[in-house]
Amino acid sequence: MTNSAIDFNSQTWRAIADKAQAQLATLREKNDSPTLDATRTAEVRGRIAVWKELLAMADDKPSPVHETPAY
Repeated sequence: MTNSAIDFNSQTWRAIADKAQAQLATLREKNDSPTLDATRTAEVRGRIAVWKELLAMADDKPSPVHETPAY
């Protein structure tokens, strides 16, 4: 899908971006918890990366996720 199909000035996109920012704040707070084990930390960081990638769609710059994870 190309970015041109999305109106990044619409109220819908603003609502999505606001939700994404709220999720990022929550996930970053969770990621700072010293009680998370390595697996949970990786999961939280992965979720952060996905929200950041979504938000990056509105920018002309490439996504902040530069590596494809190895499975």
